Amino acid sequence: MAGSTADYFRRDQERGVTAPDLSKDCGFSDHVVRARGKRTRFTSVSLDKTKIDDFGPALYLALRSAMTTDGHSLIEHSDLVAALRTSAASSDKAERVKAVQAIRYAQRRKEGLIDWRFNLEGIERRDYVLFGYNQIQKYFSRV
Repeated sequence: MAGSTADYFRRDQERGVTAPDLSKDCGFSDHVVRARGKRTRFTSVSLDKTKIDDFGPALYLALRSAMTTDGHSLIEHSDLVAALRTSAASSDKAERVKAVQAIRYAQRRKEGLIDWRFNLEGIERRDYVLFGYNQIQKYFSRV
């Protein structure tokens, strides 16, 4: 849904939004199905703040324009579901099963994803999470 201006929300901890692990590259299905409670390079957000209560007590608004201006990608809910449907239709059996489950989860939570694209040059791999935490806070506003 290019050009969308819908608001996306994230529930997380009071102290801030959980850092992505910029060293963990995975696909959409893996993130949506298997990354609950684990970190990947993506951050899950939702169009519906009532669908994500179990993510944490504090509500944050994703600051879309700041993210995109700085080169990060917001994968819209509709685009995420479309990509998962494509994966479910054209992949091997294990990936199809995972993609179908991911579609259910993503639709239930009205989920979109933020794909962080930071320049990690000069950052040691062991510092990626701390670096990510410090960098992403400016892209969320406490509601």
